[in-house]
Amino acid sequence: MENFTYLIINILCISFPIIWSFEKKMFFFSKWKFVFISIAIVGIVFLIWDSFFTYIGVWGFNPSYLIGIYLYNIPLEEFLFFITVPFASLFIYESVKFYFNNKLHIRYSGLFTIVFIVGFAVLGCLNTQKWYTTLAFTGSAIFLCYKFLVLKKTSITIFLVSYLIVLIPFFIVNSALTGLFTENPIVWYNNEENLGIRLGTIPIEDLGYNFLMLLMHVTFYERFQNQQKIKN
Repeated sequence: MENFTYLIINILCISFPIIWSFEKKMFFFSKWKFVFISIAIVGIVFLIWDSFFTYIGVWGFNPSYLIGIYLYNIPLEEFLFFITVPFASLFIYESVKFYFNNKLHIRYSGLFTIVFIVGFAVLGCLNTQKWYTTLAFTGSAIFLCYKFLVLKKTSITIFLVSYLIVLIPFFIVNSALTGLFTENPIVWYNNEENLGIRLGTIPIEDLGYNFLMLLMHVTFYERFQNQQKIKN
């Protein structure tokens, strides 16, 4: 059963969101179309990133916890990761928006956005010799800047609250992948390509990586929903 470990983690990630997608008030099922369009678009970007980092040894996968099916140099479970985790994250985002949209207000939200942009940019630019550090944080800064300046989304209150909630399952899942519950990590990291700072067993860069992935998914998810509303 050990070689089903990563697959089981994927199944557990998506089980609850799928079941509750049919909850009658929010009815997340009705928005699956926009969810999967977002997953398809953003997934291409992250799979290219993932494949490149695997190829150059920034990270890799322990075959002991995999079923052994690969697409190029990426295990099937990793492909599923870019479906199950975004699906669960967008479910959380939609839940926050549905239940708390009119109750959440953070003063100076635009200022917080600028602070995030500057903070990510500094972390990324000061560590250009480390692949994971620079791409995770610089990528977050660039896309957040695009959202703030080009898309004119000066308030990211709902996103930030969602991100903080997403961090709860994020720590459980990423801890499982990085060896907290297994003898060896399912996903290993080359510390020469990151800051070497761990939150438990999780590289701190994973916070920036997860921030960017959720931000991109939310952006496309909202964009296609808005386009549908305009057509109707």
